[in-house]
Amino acid sequence: MATLMQLWNDWELQVLVLLSFMFQIFLFFTGGLRQRNTNTVLRFLIWLAYLVADFIAVYALGQLSRQKADAMVKESHQLTFFWTPFLLIHLGGQDTITAFSIEDNELWLRHLLNLLVQVGLALYVFWKSAAHNQFLASAVFAFIAGIIKYGERTWALKSASQKALRSANSEHVGQFPELFPLLDEQELRYLTVVKLALSSSPGVRNLFVGRKLEQMEQGVQSAVSGYFYNQVSKNGELVFKILEIELGMMYENLYTKARVIRTWAGAILRFVTLISLLVAFVLFLTRNKQWHLNRVDVAISYTLFIGAFCLEVCAIFTMVIMSIWTWALFRSWKCPRLATAAWYIFRTLRPESGQLWSNSMGQYNFLDSCLSDNVIGKMMNLVGAKDIWRNFRHIKYADVKVETKKLIFEDKCLGEIFTTYESSCLCASPTSGIGAALDIILRKPFEEAILSLHIYTDIFLHRVMNPLSATSCDNTSERRRLMRACRTLSEYMCYLLAVHPEMLPVSSSVRDVLEKASDAVAEASSTASSKYKLLEKLATDRDLNVTSDPVETAGFVFRGLEEEAVHSHDSLQVLVRAWVGVLLYAAGKSRGEVHAKQLSMGGELGIWVYLKLSSSGQVL
Repeated sequence: MATLMQLWNDWELQVLVLLSFMFQIFLFFTGGLRQRNTNTVLRFLIWLAYLVADFIAVYALGQLSRQKADAMVKESHQLTFFWTPFLLIHLGGQDTITAFSIEDNELWLRHLLNLLVQVGLALYVFWKSAAHNQFLASAVFAFIAGIIKYGERTWALKSASQKALRSANSEHVGQFPELFPLLDEQELRYLTVVKLALSSSPGVRNLFVGRKLEQMEQGVQSAVSGYFYNQVSKNGELVFKILEIELGMMYENLYTKARVIRTWAGAILRFVTLISLLVAFVLFLTRNKQWHLNRVDVAISYTLFIGAFCLEVCAIFTMVIMSIWTWALFRSWKCPRLATAAWYIFRTLRPESGQLWSNSMGQYNFLDSCLSDNVIGKMMNLVGAKDIWRNFRHIKYADVKVETKKLIFEDKCLGEIFTTYESSCLCASPTSGIGAALDIILRKPFEEAILSLHIYTDIFLHRVMNPLSATSCDNTSERRRLMRACRTLSEYMCYLLAVHPEMLPVSSSVRDVLEKASDAVAEASSTASSKYKLLEKLATDRDLNVTSDPVETAGFVFRGLEEEAVHSHDSLQVLVRAWVGVLLYAAGKSRGEVHAKQLSMGGELGIWVYLKLSSSGQVL
């Protein structure tokens, strides 16, 4: 045991420094994956690495500060002090991830205090070892790079705070005047889409700090909701792509060092960092040949130097060369050749077909969750981990189909929905018989309405797939498409209700509503051992006439329908339109600050809907 402890004491710093470097590599290459991935395991690993990386670097600095000055001249410790500035570089984080969650940006003052403390500690270590330091000149340049990198992180967090975003100017508004007058739809190429996204990016930033369209400057309003944008909105897929690019830029503003790098001061500091690392490496090479040092320590020093420089180069490539802002900058400088080269790089590495978000929507079926509550689920409930188990066991994700995008984002559909909502009933066709029934559900408090309509949709689709008579409508491809849209939107809204209620205009009693409905399902399923039998019971049992909870309300409303109405094509269309209307209403009542949190989790469909409504001035 004593031998193991001695071995750890001899190699502790080496292990810690290498671990710190490995975590930085992991964060650099995985930090940006959150933007287009909803994988819970990946998100957990990034979160763990984000926290542990800082802890290891700070702990290693503390261990270095405890080293005695004379111990550092021993053969096994001659280079340990030299790793101090690299720990500062590691604490500066990677360009692809400065904040894990949006709350980190609001804590920038805490990070500033940490910066002062850790830099002071590093300078103390440096001062203690200076008298015995044969690499003093190299260490000075490395320290310059380390302090700049750590300062960049604090600057990036401050720049992404709500206060800083509110006060940011709108320097990119109106920078593409050739978008006006209106272009023909045949000319709506990828380049035009990117131009429109760049011009309207200040407006998106204003929306995410809580401003509404009428509260923005006139130039910003015109860029967000101008005549050209309204003409583009006839194409749902095109609107979605524009919003996707806008949100990709917003993600970079909130969670990376993009806002720092795009400034003149940030560019100069990055240049100084690269030059400092290069000079420090050359000086180290020169001095290293004159001394006989521990080979392992020398190898670690080379690894830190080369690794830091390579990460800087990769960061410049990822955050600058691949950025659309580089093309916009060259264009504003009237450098056509450089602008053409920048556009070619961007278009090649980030093609129009590439996804800038997860392109998925959460799915949660309430009845499935209640009926599959096994022993493990009950144990997790006892230890207070019910939500964790629910997210792991019952939350799934479905791709956002093209028809869903068209249904939500095309102005024709939006007009129909909002016109429908101005009337007292959702029924577009009096013969369907379903509109008045849905109106009963939608008059309830919003959280109850979502849950009732979700369970009603389950019952409705169950009966469509299992008709009482053989004379029901044929299951055509159009009918299957509508059924798929109904189920997907239904389970998405239920997912938001259960997992992200803050994105919905609901009261604080959401959990109570879900618990009450869960108890009602448990009671109803006491005589129905499967979901099939439960849905049959809710669809046919006229003894369940109580409408005090969402489950029985859904069954009561469904039993009021005629069999012909259930199998009517118009009924499916009205049900789809009802769910789109619920989604639009929820997005119109939401706040931009809440949506900003979801950008680091792969994005939510509701964010796109919110931006579309905001650009149309339809946020309530």
